Amino acid sequence: MTENFRSNRLLSILDSIRNMADQVGAAWHRFWFEPLDPLMLGLMRLLTGWLLFYNLVIWSLQLETFFGHHGVQPLEAVKRVYESRFVFSFWFWLDDQYLWPAHIVCLVIAAMFCIGAATRVTSILSFLITISYSQRVPVANFGFDQILGVMCLYLAMAPSGAAVSADNFIRKWWCRRKGMAMDSAPVRYASARMASRLIQLHLCAIYFWAGFSKLKGPTWWTGEAMWNVIANQEYQTLDLTWMAWMPWLPFLIAHITIAWETSFIVLVWNHRLRPLVLAMGTGMHFGIGAFLGMWTFGLIMTFAYLSFADPEIWRSRLSWLKNHFAPRTAAASIGRVVDDQPLTMPHNALNIDDLQPEITSRLAVTALTLETPYVPQRVHPVSMPTPIGSVLVIAIDGQHRTALREHFRGHGLDCRAVDNGERAMHLLNRQPYSAVVVHGSGYFGTDPLTLACDLIDYGNMPLLILLTPSQASLIPHLNSMPNVACCMLPVSLREIRNALETLIA
Repeated sequence: MTENFRSNRLLSILDSIRNMADQVGAAWHRFWFEPLDPLMLGLMRLLTGWLLFYNLVIWSLQLETFFGHHGVQPLEAVKRVYESRFVFSFWFWLDDQYLWPAHIVCLVIAAMFCIGAATRVTSILSFLITISYSQRVPVANFGFDQILGVMCLYLAMAPSGAAVSADNFIRKWWCRRKGMAMDSAPVRYASARMASRLIQLHLCAIYFWAGFSKLKGPTWWTGEAMWNVIANQEYQTLDLTWMAWMPWLPFLIAHITIAWETSFIVLVWNHRLRPLVLAMGTGMHFGIGAFLGMWTFGLIMTFAYLSFADPEIWRSRLSWLKNHFAPRTAAASIGRVVDDQPLTMPHNALNIDDLQPEITSRLAVTALTLETPYVPQRVHPVSMPTPIGSVLVIAIDGQHRTALREHFRGHGLDCRAVDNGERAMHLLNRQPYSAVVVHGSGYFGTDPLTLACDLIDYGNMPLLILLTPSQASLIPHLNSMPNVACCMLPVSLREIRNALETLIA
């Protein structure tokens, strides 16, 4: 009896450890590799490319002075500085006769990178250009050049040309010309998530070590460091010496700066505090630009903040602006009637049968690949002939739950949505459902198979599972189970509804 008890307890502990490891693995995978809309990366590429082009234009004013073999920093002297370590710069191998041709080529590449033309190539070349210029003239190398190189590196690793780019525009134009169908929903990339996380973590490291290094100087403890910068005539663009009559103000700014920099690595991950933390950083960098003249450094740091922005929210805002200011067509007018007013209209206004194709197309196009978050719209229930009675949705991500729940309710179906299997079992115990839909995004490995087995054991109801490509490769036999059907993500809501109707019928 004692041995059985110990054995069961050991098995329980091992199961708990395994479940905890699975949850940690799933969280790690979501943090680094959950597909992300590349919209913000496209905006960062546009702004970073503009700063790179501007930087090269400024170098053009004194190109021979800084990059000539016998300029301010002679080439041989720079090579001796780097002789103990390897440093890349194509300027080390170019003669003075190729100075301007090479510089013009770099300007063209930077402009192409900015507008997103041939981005896969120009992004890598832009990174090499950035480090080549900064390493050739180390006397003029400062924070802006370093952060610009970091941004170009991470943007080269990401699909930064998939949005807000000439590449994307040309791709859409070509598809329209050839009559090829294009999904209106943006494509999401795991590499976009990884690059955004790298930028975020790099920012955290920069601010933490900047604040920590300040603590090693006594003037930052006393608060005098900020006054030393303000009173330095070399950096002043505006006269701030009036603060000498208010000494508490520069001291307060110094202490707030250290507190903000050292706490950024923690506070920025809190979704409620993030807007305040980023707003303080934006104010600090714009203050550095306005009062100390270092606009380029302040701008490149602020542009990196876009990695913390939610691309789905900004895409919905841009779509709203586009729809709000775009000329209204007849189709757009019908769409506004469907969204803003009940469908029970006077018979002399519009026939509901005429509106039905428009409703279906809007639900299929505006909302929907479920690999992108859904922005709820006001769609009133529509009675449609369907074998589906009621649906239970299980989805970890709240936006996926909202998309499915609003879609089914918009078609006059009773639908409940939960975020885990335990709550689903609780609802199934209280009320029978015609079918269960499981959204696999957010589940780790073969977890959808385990959940499917639990649901099948609990009740014999039709089960539709939406799998990511990696999950489908791990559990290819899931579709062969009785009363179970699978769909591969991304998938439209109309396809989900059709699959459910087929499964129930």
